[in-house]
Amino acid sequence: MVFDSFVEELNNINTSDAFYNFINKIRPICANEKSSRINLLIDDSIKKSESFRDTRILVDLYDLKIRQLYSSMVNLPEILEIHSTMRLLCEKLEYDQGLALVFQLAWHIEKLGGNIDISSKNISQAINIVKNSSSIDDYTKYFCLYSYAIEKWLKNHSLSSSDILEECVSYFYSNNYYHGLAMSLGVLIIIYQQTQNKAKAMKLTQKILSDRVLLTKLPKDIKSIIHFFVGFTHALSFNLDKAENHLLECQSILKPIYNSSIYSSYYLTSLSYLTSTYALQGKLELALKTMKEVDGLIEKGIATVNLDSFNKEQMKHIFNLTKFYIHSRLQNFQIEDLQELAQKIIENVDKYQSNAMFFSEFLLNSKLTKDQLVKIRNLNNPSTERVEHIISFLIERSIHSDEQQIMNHISTLKRRPVEKRMTFSEKAFADLLAAQEYYKINRFAEIYPLLKKYEKQLHKIEVLEMRVFMEAFIQVAAYKNGDPLGPALQYMAIKKCRQYGFSRLEDKLSDYLTMQGNDTIRMIP
Repeated sequence: MVFDSFVEELNNINTSDAFYNFINKIRPICANEKSSRINLLIDDSIKKSESFRDTRILVDLYDLKIRQLYSSMVNLPEILEIHSTMRLLCEKLEYDQGLALVFQLAWHIEKLGGNIDISSKNISQAINIVKNSSSIDDYTKYFCLYSYAIEKWLKNHSLSSSDILEECVSYFYSNNYYHGLAMSLGVLIIIYQQTQNKAKAMKLTQKILSDRVLLTKLPKDIKSIIHFFVGFTHALSFNLDKAENHLLECQSILKPIYNSSIYSSYYLTSLSYLTSTYALQGKLELALKTMKEVDGLIEKGIATVNLDSFNKEQMKHIFNLTKFYIHSRLQNFQIEDLQELAQKIIENVDKYQSNAMFFSEFLLNSKLTKDQLVKIRNLNNPSTERVEHIISFLIERSIHSDEQQIMNHISTLKRRPVEKRMTFSEKAFADLLAAQEYYKINRFAEIYPLLKKYEKQLHKIEVLEMRVFMEAFIQVAAYKNGDPLGPALQYMAIKKCRQYGFSRLEDKLSDYLTMQGNDTIRMIP
């Protein structure tokens, strides 16, 4: 009914002012919905504008037309033709508002084509016009600000992008630009997680989810994106059960439509994150199944067609780390069989963000040389800085082995440069490494105090394999400090490994029992 009223209003327009009012009304629906009926409405509007001799109306409609078309790279030739005409008209008219939109659109078009430097220059030009012109409306201002914030984040990981995006979220939320809202929300969540501002991230997502009126108005595919971002937030915070629920909700909405939806890429990315969530939960069979599905989608290219070159490679990098983690958990794991995958990961560490847990596991299990580790540490990007203590520990461990040097290794693990931004599971991971180093030099008295703080908080370690290992190692420490029940409780942990299929961890825990003496081995049937 609302759409029919737009058609009727278009037919009744007889002044330029009425046309401008009409354009302002249809902008939100044009931004939110990419469909043949919206495309037809824009085409009819362009035809209608020809009789008004007001070129600015045509420029504003070309803006809407291009935003409809660039949902698919198939439309690139038509996009470039319209964009070129739009730019010539704006320059002839000296139409600042239209020219700002021209540069903002060019930012997106060039980024889709992989022309990163040209894209960056275009958004800088758009922002200069926005800042220096008095004739810019809010629509132009906030679409340009959004792109500028995204550019700052992608190029420099600038945390100041969050301030701009929060302002954009407020505008998009209040003016029913649902797609812009979802996109801004997504990048904000990533920034909040980089700064470990989990409270702010969840406050923002819950604000959206608690707005029942908004949720009833949201198109189904936009709602799926909201679920994806909430799931992504939980995944980065290792709230894995909640992450799984929201990612599955995203999947249920997109699976029937992803072949035809402009949001097809979110089906792939949500499936990729679901794979990693299953792996961290210890659901290895499900992880392997979804991993194969993601591999198939990437190979076919269907679900990546609407991803720009950067985000396509970013998604693949995270997925490669997930694949390595899954393979490293299998009984037949041999690093020699994964050299090609490992090399891809190493090549992309400096270009793309890495999940801290999967990256740490990769560093531990990939048998990198000292030179490779030093090169990675010297990158000094947010991902490598987050695990700098792990990298330095591995570099030192590759050279030294006596007791004093092992104590230095432990000190390195305790000097965590981003301690405040680390999750509970990341801290537990580093402390488990330190505990194993203490065990090597028979410093058993130090192990229990190091791990005791986790004894009553094991539920907070949602990475299942790590929780089982932590539980077992606390008992190793307790036994070495005089608790006779230690080996029996370690055996219970080994039974859990068998239950969940953690074959490599089972072998490791059995080795610790062996080191504790043959008497304890007799307890195992």
